[in-house]
Amino acid sequence: MKRVAFVDESGLKSPCHCVAVAVIVAEVRGSYLYWGLDVISQLRASAGVQGEIKWRFVKRRGLASRALALIGSLETHRDVHHYVDRESFEAWLWRLLTGIKADLYVLDEGLADPRKFPRAVSKPSHKVPGIQLADLLAGYTAELFCKRSRGFFSAVKAGVRGMAVRRFQPPPA
Repeated sequence: MKRVAFVDESGLKSPCHCVAVAVIVAEVRGSYLYWGLDVISQLRASAGVQGEIKWRFVKRRGLASRALALIGSLETHRDVHHYVDRESFEAWLWRLLTGIKADLYVLDEGLADPRKFPRAVSKPSHKVPGIQLADLLAGYTAELFCKRSRGFFSAVKAGVRGMAVRRFQPPPA
């Protein structure tokens, strides 16, 4: 079995420059490309979505609590960062990931250059269910700490910076 960390972000293109990063760590037997497919398939069926599932789809269809409950049983980490440029973002991301023990880090395509970090690969999220689950948590985190709170500095003031959450606790329904 391998410890695999699936990594995705939300907010890289947002005007406030607040980027939420979520990591889901799983013990994977076999190929990491299929881990999480059962959970994603359930959410797709419930949401009536054919392709890649996103936080906004889940939320619009009233499935946010269900999605967060499914993620709640997993080892998760999340953090927010003020995006200035790609180089400083990648440096911050690698510092975050070095604190997370994994045999392999699976990054969403375009998130960062995987050649700059040992044991990292980059895959398109629509092909890797584990990255889609990390995307759901990143979308929720961005909504919670970036969008509603007027951006990154409010999140820092609230004590979110540097936060790593194990066994994510979904909000009460």
